Amino acid sequence: MTVRDISAIKIGVRHRTDMGDIKKLAQSIADVGLLHPIVVSPDGVLIAGQRRLAACQLLGWTAAPVTEVDLVEIVRGEFGENGERKDFLPSEIDAIRRAIEPAEKAAAKERMLAGKSDPEESFLRGNEERAPQTRDNIGAFAGVSGRTVEKIAKVVEAAERNPEKFAPLVAEMDRTGKVDGAYRKLRQKEDEDKRLVLKPATGRFRTIVVDPPWDHEGLSIASRGRPQYAVMSLEELRKLGVPEWSADECHLYLWTTNNFLLKAGELIGAWGFDYKTLLTWVKPRIGLGSYFHSSTEQCLFATRGQVMTRARDIPTHFAAPVGAHSLKPTEFFALAEKASYPPFLEVFARTEREGWSSWGAGVSGRSVEKIAKVVDAAGDRIAAKIEAAR
Repeated sequence: MTVRDISAIKIGVRHRTDMGDIKKLAQSIADVGLLHPIVVSPDGVLIAGQRRLAACQLLGWTAAPVTEVDLVEIVRGEFGENGERKDFLPSEIDAIRRAIEPAEKAAAKERMLAGKSDPEESFLRGNEERAPQTRDNIGAFAGVSGRTVEKIAKVVEAAERNPEKFAPLVAEMDRTGKVDGAYRKLRQKEDEDKRLVLKPATGRFRTIVVDPPWDHEGLSIASRGRPQYAVMSLEELRKLGVPEWSADECHLYLWTTNNFLLKAGELIGAWGFDYKTLLTWVKPRIGLGSYFHSSTEQCLFATRGQVMTRARDIPTHFAAPVGAHSLKPTEFFALAEKASYPPFLEVFARTEREGWSSWGAGVSGRSVEKIAKVVDAAGDRIAAKIEAAR
């Protein structure tokens, strides 16, 4: 490597037309130096580094470090640097950040200490202002944005704190070259972990599944399709203690037949939840119906508070076999456990389920006692109907 006068470097016919942001590159060179010398032929013709040369000129340099390479075709050198170069891996970008940041912070402190009446306050304020510029400088050197540098740093730091959980995200970034996906997964997992350690109030749940015994009276439905268990009116269902069972941030899954979609929406509002979307159970066989024969069953998903789902890759339909009358498939409960947070409550359950509190008709001899404690507003009529349905 030698030093040449910039005025002596000759620029011939070039194939790169977009020079990009030369000011940012110049700032990076001013801060950390020219890490890669300009490449020229022995007679001073530019081979690679036109952007670096322009940045040095912008900084007012009269000379710059160069590497001399004897190439028969200068264009081959330009393509070799710009067409066949290998971008830094995200983990390599973070290694660069860690190498540069201490020097950046030390330089910032020296600048703040010089001529300031309150050096400590000036240093702290200067560090806050300097951090984005440092990330931008590193990003300009590595070919990414300063914000991307920050995201990479958060993923790598999380992997160092918990390698088992987050190291795969670093590997994913390096394998795909994409940072946003890994960073989004990190944020989701951190949010999930934060919610899982928070304990809800005693007797309250973060996830509630309700499968009401809808009263089909007044609806046009074949008599053979009427339920063979005790039913409840919409008014009785409104009085269920769902609001009292719900944590401040809670997911609600409300099962309904196609006939009761609109009434199910009313219940969601009455219980203090906000409707979000619809899940559809696709059944393997066609059932009964007056107008159309039903082959699906719907479950309305609603939220209380601003709690998102734990997973973001769950489709709005699932296929599962049909079991005993009104019994919901295990595939649904696996979906709910993947998407939502414990503790879990199933209301009007037909069977007890591991990891779930089950209240309602059909769950051993404890059902009536449990539901009586939480549905006192519904009165004796509801208790009688539940007893009849056992």
